[in-house]
Amino acid sequence: MSSLRDQLFKAGLVSEEQVKKFEEKPKRPKVNKKINKPHHKKGKKNKPKHELTDLEKFYRQRSNEENKERQQAKKAKEEAAQRKKENNIKIGRLVNENLLDASDATERYNFIIGSKVKYAYVSAEQLEKLAEGKLALIFQKGKCRVISSEIAQKVREIDSNRLIIQQTLEKEG
Repeated sequence: MSSLRDQLFKAGLVSEEQVKKFEEKPKRPKVNKKINKPHHKKGKKNKPKHELTDLEKFYRQRSNEENKERQQAKKAKEEAAQRKKENNIKIGRLVNENLLDASDATERYNFIIGSKVKYAYVSAEQLEKLAEGKLALIFQKGKCRVISSEIAQKVREIDSNRLIIQQTLEKEG
């Protein structure tokens, strides 16, 4: 294969004089460009440092405080969710271990939640004890469960916001 110079000469694009002139030019040695560049660390720019104004200091401080507040609020929310999850597990175990049998439930027990009348089927004995306040109803996983008043009290101690239906007797006097 011939060189590019020969090809250009044969094509008539350059003259013989131009080819000789080019061959006579001394070639410059290759210069390592990295040597001539100043040494900079990646990612950092050489900017002259200037004093921060009071306004810039204030904005930075406010930004830092807002970030801390957001992080604290997020942490508190996560802790509350974790406590709620643990409480639900405790209550679920407590209710399942002390659940009263409702297999012979034929009586309808009506109760009010908000403005709606709801009902649950219980046995005749459970109906009497519910009316006396010795038993209570609790909702667990969408089902209404019958538990004793002692268990209902323990559930209230674990989670005071849990919905528990229990008859309270008012003393006349």
